[in-house]
Amino acid sequence: MRSEVIEAGKLVNLWNEWGIQILVLVSFGLQVFLLVFGGVRRHSNSTALMFFLWSAYLLADSTAIYTLGHLSVDSRSDDEHQLVAFWAPFLLLHLGGPDNITAYALEDNALWLRHLQTLAVQVLGAAYVIYEYISSSGALLLLASMSMFVAGLLKYGERIWALKCGNISSIRSSISIRKVKTDPYQLLALGTSEEDLLLGAHSQFDICKGVFADIIMLPNPSVRSQSKPRSVISYLGEDLYKLVEMELSLMYDFLYTKAAVIHTWYGFCIHFISLFGTATTFLLFQLSINSSGNRYSRVDVAISYVLLVGALVLEIISVCRAVLSTWTCSLLHRRGRGWEWPLHIVTSLGQRVHPASRRLWSGSIGQYNLFHLCTRNTNEIGSRLAMKLGLEDWWNKMHFSGTFPHANSSLSIQDIKKLVLEALRSKEQALQHQDTDLNSRGSFILKRMEAYKDFARWSVNIDFDESILVWHIATEVYIRKSKAKHAKELLEATEVLSNYLMFLLVVKPNMLPGAARHNIHLTSCEQLEGQCRMRFGDKDNPVAPSPVSWNPYYILKELFHHDGPSCSRIPRREKLAEVAWSFSQFALGSVRAPNPHGDSIRDNANMYAILLANELLSIELQWQDQRDTLELILGVWVEMSLYAADHCSQESHARQLSNGCEFITIVSLLAHHFKYYSGVFRGTDNLGEDKPASGNSPITENNPMSENCGNLV
Repeated sequence: MRSEVIEAGKLVNLWNEWGIQILVLVSFGLQVFLLVFGGVRRHSNSTALMFFLWSAYLLADSTAIYTLGHLSVDSRSDDEHQLVAFWAPFLLLHLGGPDNITAYALEDNALWLRHLQTLAVQVLGAAYVIYEYISSSGALLLLASMSMFVAGLLKYGERIWALKCGNISSIRSSISIRKVKTDPYQLLALGTSEEDLLLGAHSQFDICKGVFADIIMLPNPSVRSQSKPRSVISYLGEDLYKLVEMELSLMYDFLYTKAAVIHTWYGFCIHFISLFGTATTFLLFQLSINSSGNRYSRVDVAISYVLLVGALVLEIISVCRAVLSTWTCSLLHRRGRGWEWPLHIVTSLGQRVHPASRRLWSGSIGQYNLFHLCTRNTNEIGSRLAMKLGLEDWWNKMHFSGTFPHANSSLSIQDIKKLVLEALRSKEQALQHQDTDLNSRGSFILKRMEAYKDFARWSVNIDFDESILVWHIATEVYIRKSKAKHAKELLEATEVLSNYLMFLLVVKPNMLPGAARHNIHLTSCEQLEGQCRMRFGDKDNPVAPSPVSWNPYYILKELFHHDGPSCSRIPRREKLAEVAWSFSQFALGSVRAPNPHGDSIRDNANMYAILLANELLSIELQWQDQRDTLELILGVWVEMSLYAADHCSQESHARQLSNGCEFITIVSLLAHHFKYYSGVFRGTDNLGEDKPASGNSPITENNPMSENCGNLV
């Protein structure tokens, strides 16, 4: 016991002696970590990475603020540790943060006034430390501290200004309107390399900003007369998706980085002043050390050099990224003649620093299958532990969700993109002829294929989350009961989109329109499991728990591996579909479709889903070999995806950009591009007489090559 007390006393003494040094180095280390990994979340949704990034983002501010506050009350009056006070302005620089992450979440931008208040307090604290402890240490060290103080103040102010610009209201005010008659796809016609597409994304960025600011952008009539949207869209194909993905990447920059401030005349001034101030501080500190002899602690001197060299390197990297950014390339491109040679230099060097391919979407689509969840092994260590801790719902969402494409897939993400693009073209043509409306979420394809009747008609007019659940169960049962021969790619595409909408419903309900209930599927799951126990008992029960395995390798794999719905447990899922089918047979002749505007059907979703599956099987018998019923089901899922993309709140789309972009966000912006160049705006195809929805205000977009943020140099 006495030895433990002695050891604790040694730790306390160590902290009292070197605590400030440790905290300053930790603060610097967090800045390096954020600089390296801050931009990864643009195209990644790794839970582990998000946790470490979130922790570093919060710790970076709290560590710097705590250390600066500690410096203001700890005099360090002895000459040996007098350099500790010199570190105060470096903490202001750390509070400014790296350029590639200013806000972790969208809500951080709304707190810019709170950060402004923190700026005032921390600046006063740093000024007090310099005045109290550095002013009597020599002119050189005082000048070095003042130089770094100015650099830190500018960087911290730049961050707060970037947070303010990341607000939706600021995005509205940053949309430029200039009378320059330019074909919006003129740049894309010159070439379709990724660098050309990225410049095209810059030229179309005001459309993207208008979408997120909920502003209807109307093209200049002369520009619209020059453009041929259908032919261009047909020609681009996959490149159109790349264009949209890059626009969303630019929107991520606008919302979550300092891009809104960096690429303005004052942003460039801040960067160069900060770099000059840091370099000046380094030289003045070197002269001060040479003139002071061995007056200071060697450890403190070493830490000071680490901070100085580190700050100088980070500032050089920041300036290079700003100058070689594609935002700068876009600026020089708009300048026109006389700027070709600097544009060529910046473009050539910039492609090596951050090529356009880094801005593309990762191409991962979430997957969640109700039948896969119901056939899980509830005896697994993870499931049992989650149940004990009351985290079963969270565990089921995280552990049993997967991603597409997976290793054994014969379908590619490009195939899914083509299906959505073709559906968007068909729907846009129908909208031109008033054959449908933007609120259609399955009825268009049902009418087109003459299947809009009875349960099929009812199932696409109920609450959207209930519609997803019913069609998801019906799709699974239909696939297991169908006798027809389906093309493998068609079958997999149907399952992928069905599982994707179910993934959004369960894991990310905020990405769906309306009041989506993420636990609406639990009643259906409980009913299916109960029916299996009644049918099989403990013998051959597809949902019966398997014996516990205590193999360490198996336990670790289970805990850290996602058990997503790919091709696993297919025999069990087939048995489960058979059970659901057999239990609902008695109701096939007596139950009628309920009133779509009546009570919720969540308690009877399984029964209505089986009735829908039965109707789909009847359609299969009618069509025989003339047409595949899966084309109808796939069409409904594609149309539901378009509806979800168009009616999801823009705030949810913006928030999702910080966690890896969702596919429906890409589809949403793609649909707005169609509307923009075809004149289809929420139920009307007359460009001159468009009446926006409530809360939206139209803006005539006269310049697709307009400025992206404020007044650039």
